Amino acid sequence: MTNLLERASNCDDGERAAKIIQDALGIHDNDVANYVFPQTWPKDRDQRARIIGEWLQAEAQYFA
Repeated sequence: MTNLLERASNCDDGERAAKIIQDALGIHDNDVANYVFPQTWPKDRDQRARIIGEWLQAEAQYFA
């Protein structure tokens, strides 16, 4: 999982980052990712990692 998160946060395209994690976790619905991910993917890796973390938390709440 760490390598997946690292790959996603290093990715300079938000849609590709979401796809990496969605494929690994079997998430088929884009609704939460579309809601959480910004239109412009940040250049700063820490900001991207924060966004991915927020998305995964929102995804977990969505399924709970």
